[in-house]
Amino acid sequence: MRFFISISYNGKEFCGWQRQTNAPSVQQQLEHAFSVYLRETIEITGAGRTDTGVHAINYIAHFNSLNTHLIIEEHNLTVYKINAILPPSIVLNKIFPVNEQAHARFHAKSRTYQYYVHSAKDPFSSNFSYFYPYELNLTAMNRAAQLIVGQKDFTSMAKLHSQTKTNICTVTDAVWEHGSPLPTHLSNSLVFTITANRFLRNMVRAVVGTLLEVGRGRKEPEWVIDVLEKKERSAAGNSVPPHALFLTDIQYPSNITELTITNLP
Repeated sequence: MRFFISISYNGKEFCGWQRQTNAPSVQQQLEHAFSVYLRETIEITGAGRTDTGVHAINYIAHFNSLNTHLIIEEHNLTVYKINAILPPSIVLNKIFPVNEQAHARFHAKSRTYQYYVHSAKDPFSSNFSYFYPYELNLTAMNRAAQLIVGQKDFTSMAKLHSQTKTNICTVTDAVWEHGSPLPTHLSNSLVFTITANRFLRNMVRAVVGTLLEVGRGRKEPEWVIDVLEKKERSAAGNSVPPHALFLTDIQYPSNITELTITNLP
């Protein structure tokens, strides 16, 4: 049987989602926990990569198993037992069966990331928000953000020399708002939310760095158009640090339990 899982993780201790030979990854920790509990070799496929240090609140992955524990045992009990094996920085939220052909990566319709920024020094925000000590023009940043909405080539905002076949992504939402990931709710905290059908490596952090240049008044909002047209990484702003970036949502078709491979976009 095939199962989807929902997990949350603090990315500080990991090299990202994907398994690496020289550093701990989220995928590695999950495969170890499931393999130990189910007493079989489990391979887990994620919805996509997250970079080193990036966090996730609702990350989706899938795996196959015929173990009777997963078929007979209450899923809440399975979740409890696997969480006992996982390190504190990873939490299994949910597990549920899906169609044998449902795929966590290829069937995902959209992904949403959020990035947090604060402009006044604060001892409670530094672990999950980027301290950027400048006055920011929220209106200008949102004008610039709207210019990246739609189907665009994001070569200028992607990691160089990646192996992707295309750098075209369709952004459906990009907006800056007041908000904080912590209970401090600082008045000078901002959160950037972006949703797209796919993201390139380092793309969100490069987008945020570019929009902060606009918010600081160093560039006009329309500069973003020139950045995209140049298709050069050096044309955009610097990438912001990963510790303030969260993958917060992945959307799938409502009939995910019935999908087959022929439904792939």
